[in-house]
Amino acid sequence: MDTALDPRFAALLAQDAYGLKTESERKTFMIEYKDKLEGETELNGKTGALVFLKSSHIMGLCAYGIEDYKGQSFVVLKGTASGFDALTDLNAGIKRCSSGGQVHQGFQYTFESFLPQLKEFHTGLASRPEIHTIHCIGHSLGGALATLVADWLSYNTSKTVQLYTFGSPRVGMPYFASGLTSRLHSENIFRVFHKTDPVPMLPTWPFTHVPDQGTDYLLDSGLALIPWQYHFMKHYIKSVTGDDSESLDWKILRAKRPPAMMDSAIENWLKSDGPVSLTLNTARILDAALLWVINKIINLAGIALIGAGTTTFTILDRLAYMMHKAYDLSKDLGIWVMRLIKRMARALGIIVTDTTVLSVAFIRMIFTRIHQSIAELVRKASAAVDQ
Repeated sequence: MDTALDPRFAALLAQDAYGLKTESERKTFMIEYKDKLEGETELNGKTGALVFLKSSHIMGLCAYGIEDYKGQSFVVLKGTASGFDALTDLNAGIKRCSSGGQVHQGFQYTFESFLPQLKEFHTGLASRPEIHTIHCIGHSLGGALATLVADWLSYNTSKTVQLYTFGSPRVGMPYFASGLTSRLHSENIFRVFHKTDPVPMLPTWPFTHVPDQGTDYLLDSGLALIPWQYHFMKHYIKSVTGDDSESLDWKILRAKRPPAMMDSAIENWLKSDGPVSLTLNTARILDAALLWVINKIINLAGIALIGAGTTTFTILDRLAYMMHKAYDLSKDLGIWVMRLIKRMARALGIIVTDTTVLSVAFIRMIFTRIHQSIAELVRKASAAVDQ
């Protein structure tokens, strides 16, 4: 049974979730969807700094479908601009989530703040045996939270869980992403993102997207003076809508996907000595190149980035150590590490030569500055989103 929501309806829910700021606005939301949803449960959460959390506010709601959506339930999350502080801070570290995977602790803390209400909704599902599918929906940081909700539900219910995210950042490490993909199945995961939306670029690797294999829905973006405007939900709604104002279906969106960057193109880019300016397009190439080099290190040297032990060191510490170790271990790997660092440094206006000492501290400095530069693109996007 195909229970997938059509792309436009999912996008409208993600957009309208931003109206869930107060009790009266929540009631307005339910009136707007009165022929589709009923019996809502409010999700009150906290966002902001990782230790000193801000005051509680409505992060989303859970509801049951009626009429055309009978037998289905919904968990809709909203993003908040204040949460970008956590998104852009890789030094914040990682935290183990309920399924055992490692995720960005800023997202996990916010998820845990509304988990009691999610558990109440889950308990209520027991009295509704007709419910067979739960849709988890969110845009931007709401997409990250929807991902964690889907992860928790995948462990705590036998019902089908479907995940819809628009312009979502990465949430967890490879083990988390592969585990969630396996439990939900890739056909139940609808990750929609624009080519020029910078938010899905963060947090930078080793955080990775869900699904980690199978289908995602990359949408082309038109030329714009402000490329990050494609993070707006209004552009996502427009991209999933046909000429007759009806929703396109998922197969059509899949067919629209621009081609991915081939390994040969990444290799040639790394070999190039040409100038590099840090644009959105360069950031995407750097991301692909970093992943390409790391996969080489893992496959050829078996060096793990994230182990099962302590999480005392930050992600950037671990990434710098991994690169340094690979550089010292093998001449073949060392060449690719050097080429990657050269290209990253060139984008920052730093010249690296073959005689430059690639110490852990130097590599970490390059990664830190690259991450900060990409994070600035995301901050601009967050400032543009009208909350």
